[in-house]
Amino acid sequence: MSIFSQKLWRWGLLAILSVVITAALLWLHVSAALLLGPMLAGIILGVSGASLSVPRPCFSLAQSVLGCFIASSLSLQVLQDLASFWYLALALTLSTLVISVLCGKFLARFSALPGNTAIWGILPGGASAMVVVCSDYGADMRLVAFIQYLRVVIVVLSMAAISHFYMVDRVSSVAVEIVWFPPLTSDFFITLAIAIVGCILSRYIKIPSGRLLIPMVICVVVQLQGWVQIEVSEWLLALSFAMVGLSAGLRFNISVLKLALKALPITLVSIFAIMIFCYFQALFMSSVMDVDFLTAFLATSPGGLESSVIIAVETNSSLSIVVPLQILRLFSVLLFGPFIARYMSRNILSNNQASV
Repeated sequence: MSIFSQKLWRWGLLAILSVVITAALLWLHVSAALLLGPMLAGIILGVSGASLSVPRPCFSLAQSVLGCFIASSLSLQVLQDLASFWYLALALTLSTLVISVLCGKFLARFSALPGNTAIWGILPGGASAMVVVCSDYGADMRLVAFIQYLRVVIVVLSMAAISHFYMVDRVSSVAVEIVWFPPLTSDFFITLAIAIVGCILSRYIKIPSGRLLIPMVICVVVQLQGWVQIEVSEWLLALSFAMVGLSAGLRFNISVLKLALKALPITLVSIFAIMIFCYFQALFMSSVMDVDFLTAFLATSPGGLESSVIIAVETNSSLSIVVPLQILRLFSVLLFGPFIARYMSRNILSNNQASV
């Protein structure tokens, strides 16, 4: 069998395995299934010794599509809702970033993980965005993905448990059905064009995370101006998530997997520390604002925007509280995460050198 035939067979096996695992995760209603499925398939083949990698243009375009998708959640209504409690939202966001940095420093100090990898892995926000952005700053994408999605799974399970045991009477009977192939509109084609143009511009405009941030900024501007309603179809989002997941998963090998498992206990301690802190944030928020605990918990939860919104819809919680606070934290992490990670990794490195 020729080298070309071997690679073709491996890509075919990878595609089938990705579809099967993703379908199973979707059936189980696992959060971030569109990304976790391909990533798990990539890990299986990567650890098995398959020499495959996602073509860079595909990964770059996936980043740009993800930037458009993030921007689609920002509207004038969200900004108006956020303005009604901006001081509290800002305080909660800043305090979450501070505790995340401390937990990241703890993780780097008591594990074998590099400093910048630990910081990027533990930062709460959009897990897929963190995985995409971290590689631009020298962090190990594989380990960041491992930490981020371990956090997502644990937090989503805790949110589901709390919503079930404490607010079972509020659960909505309306199921959210995914429309994979909606009608193609002019807004979709404009959004796709912005993603492509933004991806090309990022090659010439050298800014950190440009492949994600440039199309995201363009989409935010045109949407807030009312020119276009940013639209990313589910099939395109699934392909983009698959590229990100495969890119992370295929980089795994036995040594990386051993390091991830070795760091698992300390990683779990860091994740639970952030969760407990956010739990007390929710208690504080529900006491100072006229909102119920579940709404406050979903708004401050470190599980990410998508999972929080899904559970908020299913439990009839207040989206006008949950969405603005989650979006503020997501954008704050995207904007300030690089500076935080760079500073903290240098600080950790200098402390390690001083202790030697």
